[in-house]
Amino acid sequence: MSQTYWQDAAADEAMQAEHAFVWRAMLKTIDSDLAGKRVLDAGCNRGGFLRLLADQCGIAEGFGYDRASGAIEDARRLAEKRPLQFEVADTAPGGWRDFDAAFSHEVLYLLHDLPAHARAIFGALVPGGVYYAVMGVHAESPLMAEWHRANVEQLQLPELYDIDDVVATFQAAGFDAAAARLAIGFVPTASHGHHRQGRLVDWLDYYCDQKLLLRFTSAA
Repeated sequence: MSQTYWQDAAADEAMQAEHAFVWRAMLKTIDSDLAGKRVLDAGCNRGGFLRLLADQCGIAEGFGYDRASGAIEDARRLAEKRPLQFEVADTAPGGWRDFDAAFSHEVLYLLHDLPAHARAIFGALVPGGVYYAVMGVHAESPLMAEWHRANVEQLQLPELYDIDDVVATFQAAGFDAAAARLAIGFVPTASHGHHRQGRLVDWLDYYCDQKLLLRFTSAA
């Protein structure tokens, strides 16, 4: 993974397009009304999810950060006149506070210091704020466990996380935790995410059963 893009400009653009059906499933699954709310996107890449929230959910403001500088440049350009801000960062920049909700999609498995991330998100939320984190790359997902083994050195990934350990980490940071399976609906067959391997039935199991939406709620 480069500091400019996750893969490269064209591949990152294609990856975000492929994620659109997951983003829609996230919005069908969450139990929050985002209209008029301030929202944080951790690991926002090119900002597609926040653009979706601005266009379809009427958020008041959206803030996204990502370590990939090229992707952030794209996000700023693509935001046009939407109320969105983007910064190059590994964590929520200083001064980014009082968010009603935060989101991430397949970010947690990349983090070497998960407790620090949990504390940072907790500090960025208002009391009673909610962090929705989608995580499919975990130890209970056979397809992703195989992918992790094949890519751990090249991508400098941390050890594959167990979902129960992830939940315990966020609880230790002060969150109440809950989990759901995504209201995924149909899975496109043209491609299966950025991994592009495995049988369709395996990907159906992954998206419909193993790719989880974790809800972490800060104390009100």
